Amino acid sequence: MPALPEGLGCRSAFSSAGSVVQYPERPVRTNRSFLEGAWAVRLIAGRYAEIANTRRVGGQAEVFEAADLHQGGRHVAVKLVPATSDEIYRIYFERETAAHHKLDHPNIVSLLDSGTDHGAGVYYVVLSWVPVSLQNWLVATAPETPGWDDVAEVVALPLASALAHAHSMAVLHRDIKPSNVLWDGEKPLIADFALSKIKDQLAGATDATVAGMTSAPWAPPDLASRGSTRFDVYSLAATLLQCVTGWELRDLPDIARALDEADLPPAVLALLRRCLSVDAAKRPADGQQFYLELQAIQAARSENWHDQKVLSFELSGTARRSLEEAGEGRSADNVIAGLLGAATYVLPRLKNIAGRMVLTADEFRLVGDQVELVLVFKNRHQLLCTRAEIKDFDELERWRHKDEAVVLDSRDLTWTTLRSTNPQRAAAAADELRLLLEKAVQDAGDRHSDTFKQARLTNWSQLIEAKEALEKRLEEPITYTRVSRDGVLFDVQTTTPLTGAFLDQERMARPVDEPAMRGVAVTIAEVDGTDITVRATRPGVDLPFHGVLVRDRTPSQAAIRRQKTALAALRDGSSARPHLRELVLDPSVASAPEPVAFEPLRPDFDDDKKIAVAHALGSPDLFLVQGPPGTGKTSFIAELVHQHLAARPGDKVLLVSQMHVAIDNAVTRLYRSGVTSVVRLSSRDDNVDPDAAHLLLSNKLRAWADEIRARARAGMAALADREGLQVDHLSLALLVEEALATLRQKTEIAELLGPLDDDDRLDNEDLSEERAELLADYLRAVERADTAAAEVRTAARALEVTVPDDLGEPELEKLVAGLLDAPGAGPRLRELLRTQGDWLASLNDPQTAEPMFLPTQSVVAGTCMGFLANPHIQNMQFDLCIIDEASRATAPELLVPMTRAKRWVMVGDTKQLPPMVEEVFEHRDLVETFDLDKMFLTSSLFDILLGEAPPACTASLVTQHRMAQPIGELISQVFYSGTLVHDPVPVLAPESVNDSDRLVWFSTSRRTNRHEDARHAGSASTSNKLEAKKVAGLVARLDTDVRAGKYARTDGGKLEVLILTGYRRQCTEIERALRRLTLRHVTVQVKTVDAVQGREADVVIFSVTRSNLSGELGFLADRYEGRVNVALSRARELLWIVGDSEFCSSKQGPLNRVLTHITTTGGRVQYL
Repeated sequence: MPALPEGLGCRSAFSSAGSVVQYPERPVRTNRSFLEGAWAVRLIAGRYAEIANTRRVGGQAEVFEAADLHQGGRHVAVKLVPATSDEIYRIYFERETAAHHKLDHPNIVSLLDSGTDHGAGVYYVVLSWVPVSLQNWLVATAPETPGWDDVAEVVALPLASALAHAHSMAVLHRDIKPSNVLWDGEKPLIADFALSKIKDQLAGATDATVAGMTSAPWAPPDLASRGSTRFDVYSLAATLLQCVTGWELRDLPDIARALDEADLPPAVLALLRRCLSVDAAKRPADGQQFYLELQAIQAARSENWHDQKVLSFELSGTARRSLEEAGEGRSADNVIAGLLGAATYVLPRLKNIAGRMVLTADEFRLVGDQVELVLVFKNRHQLLCTRAEIKDFDELERWRHKDEAVVLDSRDLTWTTLRSTNPQRAAAAADELRLLLEKAVQDAGDRHSDTFKQARLTNWSQLIEAKEALEKRLEEPITYTRVSRDGVLFDVQTTTPLTGAFLDQERMARPVDEPAMRGVAVTIAEVDGTDITVRATRPGVDLPFHGVLVRDRTPSQAAIRRQKTALAALRDGSSARPHLRELVLDPSVASAPEPVAFEPLRPDFDDDKKIAVAHALGSPDLFLVQGPPGTGKTSFIAELVHQHLAARPGDKVLLVSQMHVAIDNAVTRLYRSGVTSVVRLSSRDDNVDPDAAHLLLSNKLRAWADEIRARARAGMAALADREGLQVDHLSLALLVEEALATLRQKTEIAELLGPLDDDDRLDNEDLSEERAELLADYLRAVERADTAAAEVRTAARALEVTVPDDLGEPELEKLVAGLLDAPGAGPRLRELLRTQGDWLASLNDPQTAEPMFLPTQSVVAGTCMGFLANPHIQNMQFDLCIIDEASRATAPELLVPMTRAKRWVMVGDTKQLPPMVEEVFEHRDLVETFDLDKMFLTSSLFDILLGEAPPACTASLVTQHRMAQPIGELISQVFYSGTLVHDPVPVLAPESVNDSDRLVWFSTSRRTNRHEDARHAGSASTSNKLEAKKVAGLVARLDTDVRAGKYARTDGGKLEVLILTGYRRQCTEIERALRRLTLRHVTVQVKTVDAVQGREADVVIFSVTRSNLSGELGFLADRYEGRVNVALSRARELLWIVGDSEFCSSKQGPLNRVLTHITTTGGRVQYL
């Protein structure tokens, strides 16, 4: 690209780490000119072409103007930071992008893209191109200094609002000044978040370096407020003071002089003096408080007039003549003023664009009481009325009832044909009108352009609302009376009947007369009207006789909030991939993958998996994998992640599933394959498989901190050797400094918390969320301080150093001084130890350590809802999101992880369990209130995407390795049209298994007591005592056979038996029957079908349960085929079905087809 001629003027764009960057002015270029000579242009991320002579370097970054070749050559600003091993650069990049991703405000510069260009070795941030800074705007207004009210409306209130938004999202800017505020010609924009910090991440080791780059007079002189919201308040106030000062502020003394000379309203001057106080405590606490105070001042100044915006427009000659002819001698201006009325309506108009009639905001209809006008935007801020007509009020009523009509209150927006006396206010009014029209166009498009797609968004939104209403019902306290006890199981009777939606709820059982006590943790295990069974979480505890079961509302409320946020991000394009909305609503636009060659980790990797991994690696958008039972979905995921990270080691992968077991299987397999940079997130560690427990965040964080401490100790040893000091004493001094830092943290939190009283308990549900979090922080700080003191005592005792019993700050300071009382131990060493101690102490606090540790991990794994329970994940974006068991999640649940990533691979099986929404449909009033479409909502988003995405974006796994061939063939023929290929890996020694035992139906049809037990009125659950007894007998037989040498596992372990049924009451019956047995050679689990997808066992025994004269199949009917598929496909070696075979064969359903397969292909039916 040819260089620009010298001598052109300059204009400024956003700054790099505080410096104003000047860009040469140039004529507008065509798209062609961007491409000519492209070989000489530096490209970032393959799309951003640097424009010659615009590169500037300052602070930590270089900045240049670029053409976005993917967007028609539009001008953007590109900021580059070296992607080196230097942590400072990574922190700059991550903080700026994290801040922008959290923020969405009209007065904060827009982030268009970000990422890592590995070829160029840089992190890049792409922002909107804005040519002028506030500094330039102030120069342009010279020599006259703007008055306060102009500054308040145009600059102060918008910037205060932006800062309030940033602080409400826990983002600190830390470098606000005129050169970091851009001016787009109409409004100010805060830019340059490179020094920003997410407030809920306490200062790390590099923060002093980062914060220290902010310069006077925009930074306060005190050190205490650095890293706090009060720091930003000072900087913004100094920036606003510059706006009303006729000379340049250069240093801190200029602040006092400018305040003394300022011509400001007294209330404004008083507020700015407080904001600019050297004492940080006198400043407003944060941007929100500052904004509220500034709003109040401006409201008080204008309390005698309404903040009315005036929309000024011109009349064309035709429109003016039309009004004057019908106006009976009145001027056109007077006609409009008299006939518009107090409320007007604006409606976007249809316009022919490329042969299609589409609604547009460029042209609109203005409807008043008795006049109808047609207006067009001549440009962004100028309006022209092209047509005008006087009509009766009733005649115009049809326009007022249009869906796209937007009503305007004349107290807020009024119309005039006169030229505006305040161009800036007129421009703001025109902007506001245009936004309203554009939203009306978008809403109309959502309603009319594609009704079916809009129905999806509407249904998903209504489903969230319905689940929220259901959760409120399910959170009501349940009053009960205890009936009986069996170990950890308690039968209780409730005062009101419950539904199956209460199953598996975790609650606290508290005495009726002491509802505020902590209580006993229980899970609702069985529901049958007013008769329920609860399971105590811990053995040995007792349940109050008369009690109330209360539920912690926090998890359900958080889940609903996350789904609403995700759906909103999908709607407004604020997800990590802004075009996710188009992909989800129209999967056909997904780009076809370009397969990537790779070398599998294992030479025996199946061909179908190789194809799926190759295509998933090369997919730019969305890739969908169908994985029937036993086909190795976990192996596919592990291989995909391994190969992806091998090719892109800097990428972040989010791995989620609806099921804990699926996540645990995947992360365990990943770790064993060599991907050790994996962290498992879970709000409850007991939900995680023991084999995956070492990958839990708490455990990995501890190991990471220990590694850092080991390096610190090694560093201290080297320092001691160099300075001639005692190594042991220096190590102890470091430990004491760490304890001192921990004590200081405790003191700071205690001061924020204030005095404690009896209500300050974490189990007090009436405690405010803010105080509860602060109390939890304090209790953790107390525990850390006690632990640190104990470690000091232990280490001192080992060195025979005497320490007092009470180790407060004075005692610890004295101890350090004594340990360092030696030649070579000067102030520099003490400062080094203090810094190291602060750093090491911060590692003990998860709130500080987690945000530093999480970005070091390549893979973050958790459940679809649960991974966001960690607040620090909210600051992360992911390059790839892999969703396992995707067919089990509702669309809003899937959107939670999807909106956090830029690419997606979804793995599932539409023929297994559907999304878990049935509990909502049990409440008919909710279905009617929220107009729920059951057929649509019981299909997963995975189903929809599979049906509509291009075939190239899908793959199927067909080689199953789990099930012995007779079982695998049953599953393949009955559920998958015979498509599965069988290559089972035996877990039992083949010689110890008789093939005729592998697939057996044990029929109760010839027993007179074969029918299911009578149910209580209104109960959906059922049981069958005969089947429970027979199942227990089969388990006893297995235990005996194993003792005799049959069914021997190749690894020598116990035979694994999984007993399944569709009914919770039947589980309870089977568990009672099993308690009479003494089992030494088998391990047994009893589960409902809904709880076992992703699990497997050597032997599966399925209890049919249903057998009745009315022919009710219940969960065995065709519409529940997925449940039967899941139940039977859990078996590796033996599948035994217990139930009334004649009943099942008499009705159409999956078990009818299963029975037909067994009787015709070598299985057997044995009558009991």
